[in-house]
Amino acid sequence: MTSRKGKILNGTDVENRFVLFSIASLVYFVGKFFMLLDMVQQYDKEKVTFYRELREKVILQLGMKEDHKKIVSFLAKVGIVGIDEKDKVVHVGVPNEFVLTQAKKFFQKSIKEAINTVYNPQFNVKFVIYSGFANNGSELLINLKKVLNIKESTKEMEHPSIKKSIKSELAEYFGILFDPIYRFDNFVVGANSNIAFSASKATAEHPGQTYNPLFLYGHVGLGKTHLMQAIGNEIMEHYPEKVVLYLPTSKLIDEIVLALRGNKLGNLLKKFEEVDVLLIDDIQFLADKEKTQEIFYNIFNDFQLKKKQIILSSDRPPKELVHIEPRLKSRFALGLVADIQAPDFETRIAILQSKLNAKSEALDFEFLELIAKHIKDNVRELEGALNILITRKKVLHAELTRDDVVACLKTLGYYLEQEMDNTQKAIQSNTKSIQNFANLVDMVAQYYNVGVNELKSESRRREITVSRQILMLLAKKYFGRTLEKIGDYFGGKNHASVIYAINNTEKKMKTDTDMAHDYQVFVDWLGK
Repeated sequence: MTSRKGKILNGTDVENRFVLFSIASLVYFVGKFFMLLDMVQQYDKEKVTFYRELREKVILQLGMKEDHKKIVSFLAKVGIVGIDEKDKVVHVGVPNEFVLTQAKKFFQKSIKEAINTVYNPQFNVKFVIYSGFANNGSELLINLKKVLNIKESTKEMEHPSIKKSIKSELAEYFGILFDPIYRFDNFVVGANSNIAFSASKATAEHPGQTYNPLFLYGHVGLGKTHLMQAIGNEIMEHYPEKVVLYLPTSKLIDEIVLALRGNKLGNLLKKFEEVDVLLIDDIQFLADKEKTQEIFYNIFNDFQLKKKQIILSSDRPPKELVHIEPRLKSRFALGLVADIQAPDFETRIAILQSKLNAKSEALDFEFLELIAKHIKDNVRELEGALNILITRKKVLHAELTRDDVVACLKTLGYYLEQEMDNTQKAIQSNTKSIQNFANLVDMVAQYYNVGVNELKSESRRREITVSRQILMLLAKKYFGRTLEKIGDYFGGKNHASVIYAINNTEKKMKTDTDMAHDYQVFVDWLGK
């Protein structure tokens, strides 16, 4: 090969010139690429800035109409991620399926109206899952609070990146949510619950500072779960950056057992480390669960060391819990122990009226007095009686009579004084004397007109078999007896026989209404 001047170029020269040409071309195209990239990035920055500004305008617009705290709780999780000019749609990103469902159900209309006002009246809103908010939701929260001019404490600002709402990952993991129907403002306070209510309110206002742990106890149906859920709802409303978890003890046990079987206990404990406020309902069911008690002891200690709030509920005070480690019982009593007792007559009337107001219904005051006179120690049954009567009124399209109320009370196992036979009166007058399992055995034997020794025999007479099976179930469920101890009491029956009797009893009661009724009568005697 020759040059224009006739110089012959060897192969090396050609190769060198080719390399130089390639490098020059590469530099040119790389420069063009970065120019283009810079333009794209600049465009993206402008777009993101526009989306952020639009989001703030939407928040301000909503703030004129909606409650600020509700906006903080929800909009901290979302942001505008795109605008489709062709289809006239503003895409609002949410972090997960749970928030997506919540958004569509409660906020779609409000957000669309706000966007129509501040951006374009012809645009619709579409919620889409955008994982980017899973990690920077707290940043959105801080910006949101600045927009709404809501005060942010220094402590809250120090840890923004690790705070997530319970109504997202943990709610999906455990499958337990707070019911918004349970609030402090619809809990009827009486002399029976004044201390428990005040302590719950103070705990919700200053979690981790006032009473820690807070231990609520009382019989079934008196309002423990209502107060527990009200605490959670109040904290989430006033402290949206805190992670709040509510679990029934049965769910806690299930999760620990599954984690141990799957060798994933570490993963479960990490979930609890993310929690700021832990509420455990019916802690008495930890009885005999030795491994679960050991693990919960460590969880409890971790919360105490980090000054995180714990709220527990039970059917009895810590010192009366059976088959639970002493070290746990002593820790349960470290803060405040508050009981909820059966409401007095005036409080029961107030509860009935409150429930009626919530349902926008009305009943004659005479009927309310009749119900309150007979249902004395179970708020849940008070509401149950109202539900039966309201349903009857709607179905029959007729006004209720006193006979309807009497029939309703009978359905729930309550009899008017003049309708009781002598045996029922004797039994009812002695129910307050049931202090232990032996007392209950005596009362059940009297109820079925059988001897106590017959209950321990091998007799297959129906009344003896039924009473024996019901007593076994009550012994396990309400007295914390082990299967071995139950078997020993009833004539030395083995472990398998007791399990079979208990399972068979629970199965039978689903179809045998008489047996189910008797069982409920005995539960009521216990005040459960």
